[in-house]
Amino acid sequence: AAAAAAAYTEGDHATAHSLLQGILSSRDQDPKVLHNVAITDYAMGGCKEPRKLLAVLERLRARVEEAREKADASDSIGSDLVGDADPSLLAYNSAVVLYQLKQYGKARAVLDDMFAQIEPVDEFLAFRSCFLLLDLQLLQRQLEKAAEVLAYLERSYAMLTKSDGGRENGSAEAR
Repeated sequence: AAAAAAAYTEGDHATAHSLLQGILSSRDQDPKVLHNVAITDYAMGGCKEPRKLLAVLERLRARVEEAREKADASDSIGSDLVGDADPSLLAYNSAVVLYQLKQYGKARAVLDDMFAQIEPVDEFLAFRSCFLLLDLQLLQRQLEKAAEVLAYLERSYAMLTKSDGGRENGSAEAR
């Protein structure tokens, strides 16, 4: 999986696809692998079929959420159907595709749901999701909601605006 990720990051989508197919042969129901295959297929196709990718992402997200609900209802520790798949990553990628398709209302709805339960989301993904949500809210002139997202970002990521001396960026005196 790490080799596939490295190949994808380097832009070698064919190698990434080949490696993912090898993983898929032993884990054909793993949503995380299926997600990575879908993203790689999309990239290999020149990003020309966003609706196809969106359909795959939505099916995977529904499957992961359903499996998590079943696992929660039966108080089981984990589920073979879910593995370590992250529904928030599927939601974020769906929102990105919807944004690219200029379906801003749908993209915002996906991210609004995600933002309502942002605390368990991976920090980097939460950060990216908030900025996409902020962009969508500003596009749709939802200034009060945008202010809420900005307040969350300020509370949660204030350390990113601090320089080494503990002063906020821009407040250091010129030398």
